Amino acid sequence: MDYRVEDLPQFGVILVPPSALEFAALLADIQKHIGNPVPGSPPSLPQRWSDPDAPAMILRNNSQTGIADLAWIWKTQTADGRTFPSSTSMIGGGPSVLAPFGLDDRLRKLYGYWHVVLPGSKRLIRGNELLGDNSDVRPPHDDEIWKGGMVGGLGGGRAQFRSPVVAITLALDGVFFLDGGFAGPDTLHNFDRFTAEVNARMEVAKIARDGHNRGLAPAVIFENIEAVTGPDRGLATPPPPSMHGPVDPAGLRRDKLQNLANQIAMMRQHQSDDHVIYTLMSWTETPLPNFRRL
Repeated sequence: MDYRVEDLPQFGVILVPPSALEFAALLADIQKHIGNPVPGSPPSLPQRWSDPDAPAMILRNNSQTGIADLAWIWKTQTADGRTFPSSTSMIGGGPSVLAPFGLDDRLRKLYGYWHVVLPGSKRLIRGNELLGDNSDVRPPHDDEIWKGGMVGGLGGGRAQFRSPVVAITLALDGVFFLDGGFAGPDTLHNFDRFTAEVNARMEVAKIARDGHNRGLAPAVIFENIEAVTGPDRGLATPPPPSMHGPVDPAGLRRDKLQNLANQIAMMRQHQSDDHVIYTLMSWTETPLPNFRRL
């Protein structure tokens, strides 16, 4: 089997294939930490891989900054000359260490340890799973110990191929560092999609805060928000644009704002309008890094 990597050594993010001499020792260390989790580990983090036969490589963070999120693409080449790509993205999809909307100080601390690859730490990328934790560089501090709540992981299956596999490439398509820097070719357009989501939330949050500061009634504030987001469409909302297609900034902004309209409508079904307004206002105080391409 021919293993190939497309990593980001200029940014200190290295992939180690099974053909490398150090792979076995690194894998054994990851397996040791997975099999013997440190006290305070979130029970929702994967304790084993769901598909032990899936292709695997090891990611090493040799940079000086923690890795907050990443996206990768497996490229499987078969004997008949065809290549089958399979992408996985951990970027976006709700509150995160980079965009901790709605997360209190306790959860931000938890995310900052359990959702980050600290400098010097490593992970096993197996299929679309990311396994391992930061205990290979240091144990969690007291305020990083899980005491209840959701701190999830990734998991999933694997494609089957009719023709024999002759080469496997793992490409790092995008890496978000903890300080907001983004590196990688970004063929999946994750940087634009993620920052559009953040900008949409901040745009709506500022409308809510401005309306509250002016003493407007919640109903008027929601009207002002809807003038920007459009009305809630619920199940009629069109599917999001393909991750592999070109990105239209205006269309991406409309899509993110429409998603927020749907989310706000659901919030109003379960909470008072005043509570929803205060939740939206709180987003303006969310600590955000300086998002930028490196």
